[in-house]
Amino acid sequence: MTCHAARRIGQFEQQLRRARREAYDALITADGELAGCERHHPGDFLDDAATHSACRVLANLEERDRRVLAEIDAAEARLATGTFGACEICTRPIAFARLRALPTARLCVSCEAASERT
Repeated sequence: MTCHAARRIGQFEQQLRRARREAYDALITADGELAGCERHHPGDFLDDAATHSACRVLANLEERDRRVLAEIDAAEARLATGTFGACEICTRPIAFARLRALPTARLCVSCEAASERT
């Protein structure tokens, strides 16, 4: 591995660690807020509707954060096995700019576009 490639890998590792911390912190926050929803005492109909809506949004955020963490786990596994940056469909390299913007990318732009059309 060249020094340049190792530096890029290190940058992606740092970026993924930072993203993991952010997603984990958001997940902990959502979990705490959801725990408050479970302790909600029924009251006025409008208050109950607002609480239900807020709890539904929090549950969706929690689910999103869990998916983000799973994608980060998968990207870190690809880093460890040496398959990071290779498209899972065509096996061509994923553009560096795409990986920099989305380090959890599994597909190149062409394959991503094709998969979205189907």
